[in-house]
Amino acid sequence: MLTVVCPACRGTLAPTEATGRRCNACGADYPPRAAVPVLLSEAEWQEARAHMAHEAAARDVYALVRRDIPLTVQYFDWWVERLYAEVPFALGPELVELMCGGAEVCRRLPARFSEAIALDLDVEMVEGAARDLAAQGEARVVSIGGTAARLPLPDACTSVVIVQGALHHARPVLDDVLREIYRILRPGGVLVGSEPADDNPIIHAIRDWQYRRSAVQGNDPDEEGFDRATLARLLAVAGLRLDRYQTFGFIAYPLMGMTDLVPLLRRSRSRRLGRALLALDRALERVPLVRGLAWASLWRAFK
Repeated sequence: MLTVVCPACRGTLAPTEATGRRCNACGADYPPRAAVPVLLSEAEWQEARAHMAHEAAARDVYALVRRDIPLTVQYFDWWVERLYAEVPFALGPELVELMCGGAEVCRRLPARFSEAIALDLDVEMVEGAARDLAAQGEARVVSIGGTAARLPLPDACTSVVIVQGALHHARPVLDDVLREIYRILRPGGVLVGSEPADDNPIIHAIRDWQYRRSAVQGNDPDEEGFDRATLARLLAVAGLRLDRYQTFGFIAYPLMGMTDLVPLLRRSRSRRLGRALLALDRALERVPLVRGLAWASLWRAFK
């Protein structure tokens, strides 16, 4: 069972008035700050508030695109399904989604998982995800405001961690994040991730142009992804072994997943068209000369 603990000392948390928390071991206090538990120190909370203010406009666009554009929803269904396919069926039944944003992974939680935690520093996005999950009757997911660099979770508490397209946002604290993931994983546990692929300089240049013009990307100055060798090295330093790495995302990626920037299919509701574009992308993954021009990577690493 997934238990939330004090991120400062991993002591037991006791409830306080109006859903706040206090650590029984070190006395750290986590007052009620939102409609979800917020397990951040005062300094982290002030940093989170500044981030939320900075990203307010991008958050609104993100919510519109991810929820109201049919082909984008279909693309994310396909993307998250592929992430889950990388999780061995023997692992579970708990799942942790880190740097979850709008909790795209936990919104699509398969029946084989009995409980999950969705965590992000952007508390307003976590609140929105929590409201949506409650509205769809999803009671297995607990949404938390927190930092992946100092997780409010005990050692070896889960066998599955998923991060969808977020590690590159955490470069200043990436070593801490990966060490924390290693800490909460059980032996033999898996980290499944997806990141911008930086294996080809042409795609690198196009993506840089794209992100500077896409409102959904917000104001993050660092949108560089990882190539396979760099990712393997970073994971290895944290004690994680890269087991599989593949690239994906060609035609469907911009036409379905980036409709704010390429609005050609923004109004389309044709699932048949979406399936055709996704099938084309899967076919292109098998063409050696094209495979290197993929936008994204999908990978897994074991503890």
